Amino acid sequence: MEYRLDTNLLAARVKTKRGKKGLRDTAKEIGNISSSTLSRVENGKMPDMETFLLLCNWLQVSPAELFKKTEESEAPSESNTLEAIEIQLRASKKLDPAVANALAELVKAAYRDNAQQSDN
Repeated sequence: MEYRLDTNLLAARVKTKRGKKGLRDTAKEIGNISSSTLSRVENGKMPDMETFLLLCNWLQVSPAELFKKTEESEAPSESNTLEAIEIQLRASKKLDPAVANALAELVKAAYRDNAQQSDN
């Protein structure tokens, strides 16, 4: 079993936390990272280890949360589908981060409601 950094998830989380704050201000807040590096991360590029750990500290997440297995089943699970939808919503440059979060929660609620109806 192998693991890889989910750069799309990292990008989505960084964009969500940054919100409407500028790249330079956010880079200063994180510390020891340039705005151009932050931009590359937000565009799904692989950061170096030092940058990755700085981002994890800033995001207040365990580095392990941003890794995923490379050997996944062929049929996507419900949780994988929900995660993919959430990542895409949060990564959208056209959506306000608050709207992206609200839409992600709406999709999750719809899935829960559908599952409850299927059980009845």
